[in-house]
Amino acid sequence: MARDLPRYGLSPGSVANELGVSLRQLHLLFEPSGRSFSRTLTDLRMVQAFRLFETEPRLSIIEVAHSYGIDSLATFYRAFRNAFGMTPGDKQALVRRK
Repeated sequence: MARDLPRYGLSPGSVANELGVSLRQLHLLFEPSGRSFSRTLTDLRMVQAFRLFETEPRLSIIEVAHSYGIDSLATFYRAFRNAFGMTPGDKQALVRRK
């Protein structure tokens, strides 16, 4: 999953197929964590986006979102705010002030 974070359309089915396991088996792998495939994927993408704002402060918000396979700004803003309690714009402004 981590290797394919930038890939649009990364889905449980595509990951299960790549791993050679059934979709049910893939979901069972995530069960002990209490988080779904989609939640885990979103969390990984948000952590990487957060880091990208720090390492590449000149990138626009949409460029950061697209770098991690997120094509909807509304989705990106919502997920980022849920993960970090601030918007991508807030994070970008903090980094650029440093």
